[in-house]
Amino acid sequence: MSRVTRPIESLVDLLIDLFARITLALYVDLRVEGREHLPPTGGVIIASRHYHFVFDALALERLARGPAHFWTALDWSNAAWQRLGMELLCKAARWPFMLRIDQYSLDRFARGESAYRLEEAHPLLRVATQQAVALLRAGETLVIFPEAYTSVDIFPTPKDDGRSFMPFRPGFAKLAQLAERDGVTHVSILPAGFSYERLTGPRRPAWRFSRHKLWQVTLRLGEPTSIAARATPAEVDAVVAQVERAVHALSAPISREVVASAQAIEAVNSPERQAHHG
Repeated sequence: MSRVTRPIESLVDLLIDLFARITLALYVDLRVEGREHLPPTGGVIIASRHYHFVFDALALERLARGPAHFWTALDWSNAAWQRLGMELLCKAARWPFMLRIDQYSLDRFARGESAYRLEEAHPLLRVATQQAVALLRAGETLVIFPEAYTSVDIFPTPKDDGRSFMPFRPGFAKLAQLAERDGVTHVSILPAGFSYERLTGPRRPAWRFSRHKLWQVTLRLGEPTSIAARATPAEVDAVVAQVERAVHALSAPISREVVASAQAIEAVNSPERQAHHG
């Protein structure tokens, strides 16, 4: 269904975009590299590093060609009101949502710390898959975090042990395969890396107004790749490994010296300076 006939989705997209603009302006010094790799048309999967529980998504939302749709895990919801609110948001914005099933999440289900039941996982995944395929066939942008967990979060995360990355899950490649099986759709898979440097304030940011940026964030997009609709399991594994290596490389930190040098060169070459000396 088009956005013309879904005014609620247009309103939600507008509000998300406004929230992204304000939040990033308050807390983040954001730099984006590799915009030229984003295809102008066709279905796109952005397979991204997941570092920060909020800023990653907001930066990708601002980058995407049109509103981005996020493959969302909701097993972290531990109250009925959280579940209801997130489901309403996801349905309004057309974000496919599911439950993570791994040893970490299974422990949470066993302790009764989720607002969901474990038996809901497979039905939700089936619906999310169908929705994701429909979005890609409609030429939309789908953002997926193949690590499934963040490094900086308000909820407990298995990356609290200091790991920079977790192994990539192959779901993004399989969704691209499914979308392409209509014989018409072509899905571009873009690796996206994040490099974070804390400038000031706590590691887990307080949501308050501040005169100073809390983070310097560099978002980098790599060259797109694709996968055949009938790719073998070995070929799927190869594409996942290729994208994972690219995301790791794109997430390399930039030293302050490099940033300062780039800013100095930009200032020297700025039109205002050239006009002043012209």
